[in-house]
Formats: sequence, structure tokens, C-alpha cells
Amino acid sequence: MRFPQLKKIYLAWPRGFCAGVKRAVKIVDLLLEKYGPPIYVRHQIVHNKYVILDLKKKGAIFIENLKDVPHRSKVVLSAHGCSPVIYQQAKKKNLEVYDATCPLVTKVHLEAKRYDKEGYFIFYIGHQGHPETEGVLGEVPVNSAALIQTLDEAKKIQPPQKEKLVVLTQTTLCRDDTKKIINCLKKRFPQLTLPPALDICFATQNRQNSVKKLVEKTDLILVVGSKNSSNSNRLKEIAEKSGIAAYLIDDPSEINPSWLKNVKNLGITAGASTPDCIINKVVDYLSDNRVPVEELIAIKEKVSFSLPKEI
Repeated sequence: MRFPQLKKIYLAWPRGFCAGVKRAVKIVDLLLEKYGPPIYVRHQIVHNKYVILDLKKKGAIFIENLKDVPHRSKVVLSAHGCSPVIYQQAKKKNLEVYDATCPLVTKVHLEAKRYDKEGYFIFYIGHQGHPETEGVLGEVPVNSAALIQTLDEAKKIQPPQKEKLVVLTQTTLCRDDTKKIINCLKKRFPQLTLPPALDICFATQNRQNSVKKLVEKTDLILVVGSKNSSNSNRLKEIAEKSGIAAYLIDDPSEINPSWLKNVKNLGITAGASTPDCIINKVVDYLSDNRVPVEELIAIKEKVSFSLPKEI
């Protein structure tokens, strides 16, 4: 027995692949089946190392710069979205572009363009360097938007105008932290406009709510996901802020037995880009065919996104 003190494992639901990730991975898979390799993908299609390894084995080639793609090749743009500059670069090289941007990210792109056209200054809450942030901010002139990452930055920011201010957000943020930043901005700028619905996606919020249910039952939470996955990191943070120890792991090999020394009830969840096969490996390793596993359902997800017409 690996962990004799472990009495029960609680498995969060929803967990793992969201609708946007399923769509993006399916696009690459179908292109590989239809045309064969190589299919080029700008940036990691989703932020999970096992998804990337699997697609590489099938013939996908991941690049960061379109200069590395031969003229007239087929290229997929990742689920995180990208700046219009990328589309312009692709056109110059006569690339055949397939857009795997999550529809919920596309919604934020469209909001940014519309509000900029109407003369608004945009507060964008997100993480610097994240491809989603770069993509949305790339839709508008530099002087038309400002990136806000922290509550402290929200308290200090001085926009160039007092009227026509709007706030947009990255889709994979922690809803609770984001609301604090938005409330601060609204207090400072009472005329601040919010989009019709918060930009944080339903799948991100559902997985965060599922962690909150795990916290009520467990002594420790393991989040299965890659280190560069924004939404996976947010799940870990939510558990920790609730007073529960949490660790982000890619697979069972990263589990340190000392973490479970005094753990009787263990919680497991996974980021929106983590495949089921990896989650199952973690559960099987920890349960060792003797520890009961119970699924905690926060909400049922039935959303799916259609594939691009050209596929």
C-alpha cells in the first residue's frame, strides 16, 4: 500500500477538458487525419505538455513565430487567440490558416474592437506575457488600453480620460480576485462600463466552484495540469486561499509522498486543458485499487462549440 493512511479520494466535477480545448485539439487532429503531417501550430494549441506530446507524435509542429513556417503551409492558431498582426503575417506568406481560438476568447476580442471604435479607454485585467492577453491588447492601439494585473495597480492607474471607460478580462482568471479589482475600479471610476457578462469563461468558473466544494471535504488538493496553464494555477490558488494545501502536478511522477503523510481525505481536480487519461493515471496511482473514490459534482456541463466551416 502506497498511502495506508489515505481513506478517501474526492474527485471534482467538472474537471479536465473544457469545450474550447476539445474544439482546438479536435481541429488539429482532423487536419492531421485529412492532410497528413506536417500541420503547423502557432504556440501550444492548449497549455498541457501531454496534449502537445501526443500531437507532436501525430505530426504537428509547434512554432512561436510564423517565420518558421514554410510558404503556403497549413497553420493552426492556438485556443488562446492572437493579435491581428499574426493574421497579417500569415497572409504575406500565403499560409492556409485555421483558427482554433476559443469562441469565448473571440468574444473578448470583438468587445475590445467595438469599445475602442466607440472611443472607450479599456482596462484589461490579465497576465502580462500570456498569449490571450497579447491577442486582445493587439486588437487596439497602445494608447487605448492598459493592462492591470493586481489590485494595487487598479488603485494607482490613471487613465487618459474620465468618461467612456470599460473593463475587460482574460477568460482564465480567478473570479473572486477579478471582482475585487473590478470593484476597486468602479469605486474610483463610477461611470465604468462592464460588458454584458463577465469575460471569465463558464468552464473556468465551474472548475473553480468545484475546488470550493473539494475544500469542504479534504485535507489536501492536487491539481493536475501543466505549470504554464493559467486556469490550473488559479485552481491551486483558490484551494490555498481557502486554507487547504494544494500542489500542481503534471502526472503521478511529480507527487511527493511527504505531502500525503497526514492526509486522510484527498481532493483531485484538473485544469481545463488536462486530458482524462492523465487524470485517471493520477487517481489510479493514489487509490492503489483500495481507496474509495467519490465524485463531487458542482455543476453539469453540456456546452460544446462547433468546428470551423472549412474543416
